[in-house]
Amino acid sequence: MPALVGLLVLLASIAAAVVPTALYVLAVWWLDRYEKEPLRLLAAAFVWGALPAVIAAVVLEMLTGASIASVVTLSQGLSDLLDASLIAPVVEEAVKAGAVLGVMALFPSEFDGVLDGIIYGSIVGLGFAMTENLLYYLSAWGEGGLEAWSVVVAGRALVFGFSHAMFTAFTGIGLGMARGQRHAPARWGYALAGLAAAVGTHLLHNLFLSAGGLCFASLAADWLGLLVVGAIAVLAWRQERDWIREELADEVRLGTLTPAQYQGIVERRAGESGPWRALRRDATELALKRHQYARLGEGRGHGMAHIVALRASILQRRRALGDPAVAAGRVCHACGAYAAEPQRFCTSCGVQWPPPPQS
Repeated sequence: MPALVGLLVLLASIAAAVVPTALYVLAVWWLDRYEKEPLRLLAAAFVWGALPAVIAAVVLEMLTGASIASVVTLSQGLSDLLDASLIAPVVEEAVKAGAVLGVMALFPSEFDGVLDGIIYGSIVGLGFAMTENLLYYLSAWGEGGLEAWSVVVAGRALVFGFSHAMFTAFTGIGLGMARGQRHAPARWGYALAGLAAAVGTHLLHNLFLSAGGLCFASLAADWLGLLVVGAIAVLAWRQERDWIREELADEVRLGTLTPAQYQGIVERRAGESGPWRALRRDATELALKRHQYARLGEGRGHGMAHIVALRASILQRRRALGDPAVAAGRVCHACGAYAAEPQRFCTSCGVQWPPPPQS
């Protein structure tokens, strides 16, 4: 019987950790309205938060606590408060930040700005929270039975369910701001400010909970942080929408898109077919890459080669939609200019067109 009870507790704890997390992940995924991030990167960020980040945080927190104890003698209560309110926020946000930084550094073409930073930061935080919650649930059952288990599940899965996502979203915001800066001091400044905001909100959360009797203060601080992240996300939505409208209007003048296609893309009409969704995805990415190229110049993830490839892909999407206007269309391999009937030389940059593909 005890073995059966233990198995049931384990299964219930896994369900209590996984089900709310899945719902929160879907909410974050919906937040990414204009250019959905690749599922493989989202999955990698989640797994990093759920496994390596948790393991690294536990090890580093133990080493840090032991190092402090070897230098100064603290009471048990003060030691616990220090661990929860200072060591844990710094260590945990640092290891979670590694995943967001890794996505930006290794896959710059998939990390466009603030909204992407919020998405990846939140996903990493949710992965971390899921594993941490599972450990807390099992510990609560062992210490206080069903009553303690129920209280901990309600608090961590529901009341504070989005806290870790919110903390690391601030890191993502800082890295997203850094992504759009030309100069290294500005990039470092925004990145460190984001990490500091993540550590600060995490510190306040843990401090209020550890101090006793300040649960509502912790809840208020968390919800205030969520409101700030939400407001920044809304501003990022509007900014991306404006970039898409402005940059794609120029692509209409260049002939990459027709006016009707432009309207369908910026208005995000419902009931789109598969080819239409693919066209909208490529056009949206093209708009964001154009903006980055204009702001930052040539670089990894936002160079002219990427823009040329996206224009060529859009041309193929239009052919798949049966658009007769692009039957003989070509995209210059050097400057990305579109021509309905290419001449011997590109009229935009003067480069000789390569021979047309043999049918």
